Amino acid sequence: MKKKIINYLIIMGIAALLVGFDQLTKYLASNSDILINGGKITLIKNVISLRLTYNTGAAFSMLSGKKIFLVSVSLLASIGVSVLLYFYRDFKKNPLLTIALILILAGTVGNFIDRAFYKKGVIDFFYLEFIDFAIFNVADSFLTVGAILLVIYIIFFYRKNEQKTLEEDKQLEKEKDENA
Repeated sequence: MKKKIINYLIIMGIAALLVGFDQLTKYLASNSDILINGGKITLIKNVISLRLTYNTGAAFSMLSGKKIFLVSVSLLASIGVSVLLYFYRDFKKNPLLTIALILILAGTVGNFIDRAFYKKGVIDFFYLEFIDFAIFNVADSFLTVGAILLVIYIIFFYRKNEQKTLEEDKQLEKEKDENA
């Protein structure tokens, strides 16, 4: 039990560091004189630049203006992923799943903070010029990468790991019966 709590605290610490990084980048973007005044900062010409905008909705401005709903959903999702991480028992056996959930948690919490505490909305600032993509932030990147890793885990590893866990559980029960 103690090991489980220590693992959980480590995972929550990693998520907190990622949220801190997200919030730092948003702070820097939202306090840049160039970006505040509608300018842009080119990182790689014709590929990626920084442009400050605020999103009062979710992905691609869906549900724009539905702050209470989005704050509630973000909070419930954060709690749900945190609980899942607490009760999940095989961090070392499934590092891909653990990483995916940490990224999803960090992204959800990062955008929750903006939704709950900033009147203007979620701070977005990365702009992919080469595909004219929606402006996004670090938390959005965490969510996207986490979701992709989760899909990869489900498609390629979930059944194998579940079968392995079932076999291990059966073996433990068999050993208990033999020792009783």
